[in-house]
Amino acid sequence: MNSIAETMSTQPAPQAGLQTSPPAIAVRVFDRFDAVRTDWLTLEDEAPHSGYQRLAWQEAFLRHLGDGEVPCLAVLDDAAGRPQALLPFVVTRRAGMATATFIGGKHSNFGMGLWRPAFARSLAAGDLKAALRQIARQSPVPIDLFALTNQPVSWGGLANPFALLPHRPSPSFGYHLALGPNADAVLDRVVSSSSRRKLRRKERSLAESGPLSFVTARDTAAIVRFTDTFLAYKATRFAELGIANVFAVAGMRDFIVDAASGEAPALELCALMVGDEPVALFAGTITQGRYSGMFNAMIPGPIQKDSPGELLLHHLIRDCCARGLAVFDLGAGEADYKSHICDGIDPLFDQAIATTAKGAALAAALAALGHAKRRVKQSPFLWSLVGKLRRLRARRVASDTAG
Repeated sequence: MNSIAETMSTQPAPQAGLQTSPPAIAVRVFDRFDAVRTDWLTLEDEAPHSGYQRLAWQEAFLRHLGDGEVPCLAVLDDAAGRPQALLPFVVTRRAGMATATFIGGKHSNFGMGLWRPAFARSLAAGDLKAALRQIARQSPVPIDLFALTNQPVSWGGLANPFALLPHRPSPSFGYHLALGPNADAVLDRVVSSSSRRKLRRKERSLAESGPLSFVTARDTAAIVRFTDTFLAYKATRFAELGIANVFAVAGMRDFIVDAASGEAPALELCALMVGDEPVALFAGTITQGRYSGMFNAMIPGPIQKDSPGELLLHHLIRDCCARGLAVFDLGAGEADYKSHICDGIDPLFDQAIATTAKGAALAAALAALGHAKRRVKQSPFLWSLVGKLRRLRARRVASDTAG
C-alpha cells in the first residue's frame, strides 16, 4: 500500500472535531463525466462551490483544453452508499511522474471539491489520507502526487476539509466585494467621492465618441464577436507587458464560445460599448449568488485614458446587484483594480500530497518554488521590479522584431 508523505507545511493543520469513530468512506473513481453526472448535479444543489466547479464549466474546459489530461473524478460515499463529496481531478503524466490537479489549472481561480457540509465537518485528517490513497490507486493513471493549488480556506461558510492536511499559503489572495440591493451604496462604500467624480468625467469624455451601453452577450453572434475581440485585445496587452499569453493556446476560443452558450451558460461575456464597438470586456461564472470574474480586456490605444475597464466594472457590479447576487469576486492575483474595488479577501492555500517516493521529491521542489513566488508577489518592491523587467523584455522583443 502506498503511503502518503505530506510536505510543504508552513503552519499546523486545524484540528478536526471530536468523533466517536471515523466515518466509513467508500471511493469510486471514473474517467468520464457521464458516469458522475447525476451525483455531480445533486451535489451542486447542496455543496458550497464556485462557478468553476459547476459541471458545465469543467466539462467544457476539459473538452477543449484538456489535451494530455486524464479525468480522475472521485466520488466519496458514506456507509449507506450515498454520495457525500466529489473531487474533480485530472492527471497529467510528464517525465515518468503522474500528478493530479484540480480541473481548470491556472484558468480556474479557485480549486476545490464539492462537499456535503455535514460530511465535511465530520472528517478528520486520517479520513482524507485514506481517501486519497484509494483515489491514487484507482485512478486511470496511478498518481504520484496531488498538487492542489488556490484552495479557499473556507467557502460559503464551510471550512475546506483539505485544510486538515499540511499546506502553505498560496502566493496570492482572492478578492471579493459584498453586494446588496442598492448598487450606489455598495459602490459608495468602496470608492471615494473624488474617485467617483473623476470616473463620471471620464464617462462623459468617452461618451463623446459615441453612445455608451452595457451589453451581455446572449446570442451566438455576440458571443463569438466578444470572444474574438477579447482574444485580440489580450494578445496585444500581453505583448506590451512581456508576459506569455496564456490564452494563445489551441482550444481556448472554442472553450469560451462553448462555455458562454446555451440556456444556462457556464460563462457570461459582457462589454462596455461605445456605439457598436466593444471598448472593454469582462467574463465571469455565476453560481449560488456569487459572480466570479475570470478574465477581462480593454481596447488598445489612447481611449484607455478614459478608463473603460473601470467603467465596465462599475456597470457590471450594478448589474449583479440588480440581479440579486450577494458576492462579486475578481479572483486570485495581484492587480491595483482588484484592491481598489474589493474590500474582502479570500485566503487561499496550496498543498502537495505525495503518494510515492517520486512524488515526495517533486513536492519538495514545489514547496521551494511556492515560497519564492509568495515572497515576490507579497513584496511591493519585488513585484514592481518583476513588472519593470517584463516591460523591458517586451520592448526588446518588439525592437528585435521591427529590426
